[in-house]
Amino acid sequence: MEQMLTKIDIYTSQDGLEVVGAALEVLGHPAFIIVDPNDFDRLMDGKFGAWDYFDKSLSSLKYAEASITLYLIDDENINKHITEIQNMLEQLKISDQDRLFGRLECIISSVDNVDWNKSWKETVKPFSIGEKLMICPPWDNETFEGKTILRIEPGQAFGTGTDETTKLCLEVLESMTLDDTTVLDIGCGSGILSIAGLLLGANSALGIDIDQIAVETAITNATMNNVSDRAEFLCGNLIDAVDQKYDIVCANIIADVIITLLPQVKKCLKPGGMLILSGILADREQDVMEIATNNGYSLTQRREENDWVCLVVGHR
Repeated sequence: MEQMLTKIDIYTSQDGLEVVGAALEVLGHPAFIIVDPNDFDRLMDGKFGAWDYFDKSLSSLKYAEASITLYLIDDENINKHITEIQNMLEQLKISDQDRLFGRLECIISSVDNVDWNKSWKETVKPFSIGEKLMICPPWDNETFEGKTILRIEPGQAFGTGTDETTKLCLEVLESMTLDDTTVLDIGCGSGILSIAGLLLGANSALGIDIDQIAVETAITNATMNNVSDRAEFLCGNLIDAVDQKYDIVCANIIADVIITLLPQVKKCLKPGGMLILSGILADREQDVMEIATNNGYSLTQRREENDWVCLVVGHR
């Protein structure tokens, strides 16, 4: 039988978040979830980085009440913990004469302590892309006749094939004849495009990412797919570390980064080679194509799904 958890939602103000959080740490509860309405404005102001899009559900954050949520194991000490937290809130109310810390009230409820890892794995299923590829999690040993199986660890780094931008790139790679080619993947994430290229016939692939965790994940995924002898992954600033030319160059990033890359990436592309550009919102397509055209590229293939566009260009 699964052990229950006690969920405690503490409602405060934006000024009270730090105070309540510090008090919880003193009581021995350093792990909790914070809801801060200010985060919405920070997101809109670019404080968390530049975004091409965000989930519309995040807009509800703007109107949320500041709160802290923690989960405690429902054992013999649970009543003691609850009483300590309630007493702490009462003491804060007494000291908060100017009412800066909001209502300082808590709501207590019980939730199942589900084996989240097991439940999550049960939701991740193999899926096909195009006519050739079958993307599978590493724990799924099923065989698929006539399919090229690409095993990828979900969630470790961007790019598992479920997102439109990666899916479009994989469909393009599948449509090409990759025998005896070389592949460069700029912003490789999980390494899925490099690995797919190798499984579909490429001789070698180089993936580059500025995130060391992504590079480590890509190396692991390449080993899992038995292509590590033909794959190389480097942590670096995009194409600065590249000193040779490739038949296929993939850049599944965002429009602004692609626009910056286009004048430089020519040095990495063999004559007659193809550049696969993805991560482009439909309303940024013309911006990308204008820079591509100005740098001597011509469009050879275009794919779109749910307002995301993938462009394949060759250098004239």
